[in-house]
Amino acid sequence: MKYMIQKIKKITSVLVTLIIVILLIVSINENNKISNNFILDVDSSFIHHAKLERILINEIDTNSSEVNFFDIEKKIKLNPHVKDVKVFKDLRGNLNVGLTQYKPIARIVSGKFIDNYIDVDGHLFPTSKDYSKRVILIHLSDNIIYENNSIFNSPFGEDLLKMINFINQNNFFNKIISEIDVDSNKNIVIHPFLSKQKIIFGYPDMLEEKFNKISLFYNQIIPSKGWNTYKTVNVKFKDQIICDKFS
Repeated sequence: MKYMIQKIKKITSVLVTLIIVILLIVSINENNKISNNFILDVDSSFIHHAKLERILINEIDTNSSEVNFFDIEKKIKLNPHVKDVKVFKDLRGNLNVGLTQYKPIARIVSGKFIDNYIDVDGHLFPTSKDYSKRVILIHLSDNIIYENNSIFNSPFGEDLLKMINFINQNNFFNKIISEIDVDSNKNIVIHPFLSKQKIIFGYPDMLEEKFNKISLFYNQIIPSKGWNTYKTVNVKFKDQIICDKFS
């Protein structure tokens, strides 16, 4: 009797172990599959969730365990608005996609690099028919000579980018400045939102000094003289503000 009980226990133990092994195999096979649930983290509007889902659906066979995340990332990165992307599967089989897009700080509307946005690091990327961002408009002369065919790979380009970033980081100037003209001599004229006058800035240097003079014009001269008294405000010369009245 004792022998039979031991034998039954042994057989039961073997069966339990076998069941556990089978369940583990099934679980592993299921976990290797990608579910049709996508968890998307998209930080901008150039590529919205629906567009990203369409890309994933076209690239993934949810019944297959052979999913190459690196290839999916490469495919998504072909979009010029994508700065970085991470694709991975969680323990539930959900496909997670973290997408970082370039964030525009200005838009080039004329010249060699027309219809491109600029990001904070000077990276150029194209405009989109799906989304438009209100940013400073940059008018570039057709006659500007660029080093290495790049607007920001030069001392002038670096100074221009510093100026654009300066404007965007200032709560006052990013509200009043709408457009920047750059002529063939790399001199700049600013067009404000609020008033009719043009601001002659000159070369994009001495930013603190020149913008302090612009601030002085709006905070002290305009309140006493009126918004539309002057047609130009010249701040390009050191320690001077030259205001030219409408005739």
